[in-house]
Amino acid sequence: MTILVRPRARASWSPHAVEIAGLSVRYPGPGSVLALEGLDLAVAAGSFHAILGPSGCGKSTLLKVLGGLVRATAGEWRIAGGRRPAYVPQGNSCFPWLTAEANVAYGLWVQGRPRRERRAVARALLASLGLQEFAESYPHQLSEGMRQRVAIARAFAVNAPLLIMDEPLSALDFQTKIQVQGELLRLWSDRQATVLYVTHDIDEALTLADRVSVLSGRPGRLLGTIEVPFPRPRSYRDVRNQPGYPDAFRQLFELLEERSA
Repeated sequence: MTILVRPRARASWSPHAVEIAGLSVRYPGPGSVLALEGLDLAVAAGSFHAILGPSGCGKSTLLKVLGGLVRATAGEWRIAGGRRPAYVPQGNSCFPWLTAEANVAYGLWVQGRPRRERRAVARALLASLGLQEFAESYPHQLSEGMRQRVAIARAFAVNAPLLIMDEPLSALDFQTKIQVQGELLRLWSDRQATVLYVTHDIDEALTLADRVSVLSGRPGRLLGTIEVPFPRPRSYRDVRNQPGYPDAFRQLFELLEERSA
């Protein structure tokens, strides 16, 4: 197990994809809530880094800070290269008035990329996810699993160096979730992006991630991080058959139990 404690001085930051030092977020108002407090975290470039923690611990708040949707109260954070990350939020994030292809191409349209390029990128991503036959379908014509594939493809389409994903598979049935996990890992491997991925599911974290960090209950603080020891390529079934699986699961479960200490 590795406990991460990161320096708080800008000058000492190393070239990780993401560096967070002493991050705190308080939501103002009559019922003021301290969501995160003194969070230190580093995410290696090109890695798949999962965040585990109980409901309300600030996991989504952390991603919103990185995505520019919420302002930090204290602390510092940096994304290498200064580019805004691609963001896959919880739930159905497809635009209902756009086709699957247009949803995937939306970020490229915002960037002002040519129509031919947008179409080629979107079609290639949809094909890689087995959705080429549904390019002209609208979200209401797609299953929940298909819609989540479209949302993930949209994030990868803009070729952002950092993808932040907030429990994108939580609403899927078990079989669909396992299938989409495999497709997500394949896209990540092909594109070599950095992924910061929020989940409640220990097995999902061990299947997807290189490192898994655990946050305490509110206000969210870093309890610890483990290195996932399993080789890639990796699947849910492979991970559960690894001899080191029980120990890795136990370490994460014990960290989650610490949240109430």
